[in-house]
Amino acid sequence: MTAEPRPAKRRPGRPRIQHYDEAILDATMAILLEDGYQALTIDGVAARAQVGRPTIYRRWASKAALVVAALARSTGLAPAPDTGSLRGDLLAVQRHQVALMNSEGFRRITPGLMADLTTDPELSHSYLVEYISPRRQSVWDALDRGIDRGELRADVDRAFISDLLTGPLFYRALGLGERLERKAAERTVEVVIAAFGSARSRRSGAGARRRA
Repeated sequence: MTAEPRPAKRRPGRPRIQHYDEAILDATMAILLEDGYQALTIDGVAARAQVGRPTIYRRWASKAALVVAALARSTGLAPAPDTGSLRGDLLAVQRHQVALMNSEGFRRITPGLMADLTTDPELSHSYLVEYISPRRQSVWDALDRGIDRGELRADVDRAFISDLLTGPLFYRALGLGERLERKAAERTVEVVIAAFGSARSRRSGAGARRRA
């Protein structure tokens, strides 16, 4: 009789790599929340994640690039849900933005990260692709649904509206250091609907405000 063949030894693959990724990103966020952006070092992340420096650098070329990845992962994409109305979709987006910008992580991490973005073109591109663009696309999807429903003019500038929704919140949270009120979400949405909405969406918005 011949012995049954032994199962082939499994080579390290994606699950182990994924484990390293998660350990590194978890360690990065923990240090950021405890000590802030300026205090974070690759050595500190490596020690906390129990990996070597080369393991980190094979994935992220710099401290700032690592922070972008950790920030994107921790906040999530939060795509705009299809609530059945433009106002409802945009309110969901804005309420998530208010909660995010009020969070300790956002306030401790973002100012230092912004400083590096102005001097590092590669990092700026990474931040745009990994963090900003997916969130902007989520707003654009909501606007497209509004156009399809006849709630929004078809010729609207989606990029401008996206900036109009985010800009006031970002300025107050970082520029002025204020904690955002919940009504900031409603106010920004109403400005967009008043300026770009169809007569139908404005009537719907007026009815919603009366019910509130």
